[in-house]
Amino acid sequence: MSKNFTLFRLNCMMDDNKSKNYNSILVSVISEILFENDNVEMDREKCYSYLVNDLKIKVQKDIFIRIIEKSSYFIHIPNSTYVGIKLTDQKYAEINDNVTKHSINKHINDFIDKKRLPIVLRTSIESLLFHAIYENINSFAIQSIDSIIPLNAKEKFRVDEINAFNDFLNDSSLEKNIVLFNTFLKAVEFAILTSGKGVSEFTQSIFAGKEYFLDTNIIFRLLGIGGIERQATLTNLIKQCNHQGIKFFYTGETYQEFKRKVDASTLEIKRATESRSIVLLEEMIKDKIEFNHDFITHYTQYKIDKKVRTPDQYTTTIMADFRTLCAEQNITLKSFEKELKKKNIENLQEELFSNKKTLNHYSKYTKTAAKVDAINILSVNFIRGQNNYNYSDIKSFYLSTDRTLNKILAKKAEDKIAETILPSQLFILHNSLSETEDEKDYEAFTKFLKRRTTEFKYTGRQVLTYIEDIRTHTTEPQNIKEILKAYSDRKYETSLDIDTEPEYIPIKEFAETYADNKFREAEIGDVKYKKALEKAQADFPIFLKSTKRIMKIIDVTITILLIPASVIFLKQLVDNIIVIFAGTLFIEGIKFLLTSRFDLYAGLSNGIFMIKVKKANFHKTFKEIDSTYINDATEYISKGIKIWS
Repeated sequence: MSKNFTLFRLNCMMDDNKSKNYNSILVSVISEILFENDNVEMDREKCYSYLVNDLKIKVQKDIFIRIIEKSSYFIHIPNSTYVGIKLTDQKYAEINDNVTKHSINKHINDFIDKKRLPIVLRTSIESLLFHAIYENINSFAIQSIDSIIPLNAKEKFRVDEINAFNDFLNDSSLEKNIVLFNTFLKAVEFAILTSGKGVSEFTQSIFAGKEYFLDTNIIFRLLGIGGIERQATLTNLIKQCNHQGIKFFYTGETYQEFKRKVDASTLEIKRATESRSIVLLEEMIKDKIEFNHDFITHYTQYKIDKKVRTPDQYTTTIMADFRTLCAEQNITLKSFEKELKKKNIENLQEELFSNKKTLNHYSKYTKTAAKVDAINILSVNFIRGQNNYNYSDIKSFYLSTDRTLNKILAKKAEDKIAETILPSQLFILHNSLSETEDEKDYEAFTKFLKRRTTEFKYTGRQVLTYIEDIRTHTTEPQNIKEILKAYSDRKYETSLDIDTEPEYIPIKEFAETYADNKFREAEIGDVKYKKALEKAQADFPIFLKSTKRIMKIIDVTITILLIPASVIFLKQLVDNIIVIFAGTLFIEGIKFLLTSRFDLYAGLSNGIFMIKVKKANFHKTFKEIDSTYINDATEYISKGIKIWS
């Protein structure tokens, strides 16, 4: 029997958006096993063994037999030593038809063909989907799921691969979006099953009484600091979860971190305002140059929209927006710090900080941030008590955007359910338990999955730092913007990976090189630029000499060809040799006067000279911003080129 169990086809086994109970999900998994085995008769014992030992689904044998015998999808074949099982021909044909016509692979292939993209991107998009699935279900069943996720799901991805993935998600197809969502939904259901954390039925009541603590970044995103798209999807999710009984809280430590970051960002904005760096950033945003969203870009956009005029006004506005958010979404302060032991907080703080640095040496994660996470995680555990195994019994989660933290806690939890839950995980669970099927929900889900191309751009904070570095090379605003745009376009020389810091050219090195090649004329009196120009101008005599050589060859060639042509022409008119000789000399004399005295070759000579000038390295480097070189070359030959002088 094949071991190539795939989550991508699991959503084609049944009408999965309606399979919300344990039995139907288990039937779906068994159907996938038999389908992958080409529906060859299988010993029920082997099927059960594969289910329990390979897929790690904790189900009692008598329940397994009862479920498959009650289902109309299977044929049971008694033999002398065992009972065989296979799908009915009708069910096999139905699944095969669904896989062929409705699987996510089919939609990927259709997208690649429609966009005429390289075939290799099919694997890239599929690999990114596996990667996204892994991220979204690893904290439900990290060990079981990890064993069936391909290794290439954790490879690095190039910008073109990420762009193709995002374009696939954006491609307007309701059927594709539903299939995509069902694939993730089925993966989550499978994750819950394989780790023994399932519930007998997936219903909305599973959310009742659950308390979620928000991390600081979730609050920032809800306020729009992570970008409008993230704000919209997350706000919609919070609203819908409120309706299903989830209560949202923040701890006192989270609020203090929120205030610290707002205050620190305000100081940065003030410094940038004093140096007028913020004006440059404002102009770049107006020019539609993309940046990763942070406080700086958020303030700049608020300033453009005339919502605020000063950094202090911005601080007041953010705090007011926070209070409004809490009132509208029923988010309240809840603290268990008195009940939590200081030693436990310190131990978890150190553990989180150490693990973060192990996973990503370049991480900017601080011990202060680790303390905030530690308090939130311990608060979740305080509410949970001993209920860490069954999702329906668990009372609390820590809603976080930190995928690395999610990975650390999932590994630490082992057979338990991790304390953190990602927004996309919550979205999958929310929609799988919802009785409504709103098209907008499917569209919103794809936004949680995107690998934004702005991940390859810079934050406003980084841009302000770079502006100061660039000013050591050029102070012209247009030049600074041009360097920043070019630097942003080629930020990474290696592709994005969530666990390691990509290598990139330092801004000082890049700015110096770029300025040397592009903007030295703008720096009045710049020695390097003048030397480069003088060296380029020194090549004019060489170009002139080469041009004259070419024209002499042309002139001699014409002269040599003109003599026999003249003889042949005159011989057609007269037979007298003296007349022919005199006529030939006359024609040669006219040719000499036209070329030497009346500059018949002037235009051609000038053209050849200017071609050589425009092929020079200096012109290639400065042609977009500099006309001095061309003007000097034109002036150099303004009196005409005398090829024989």
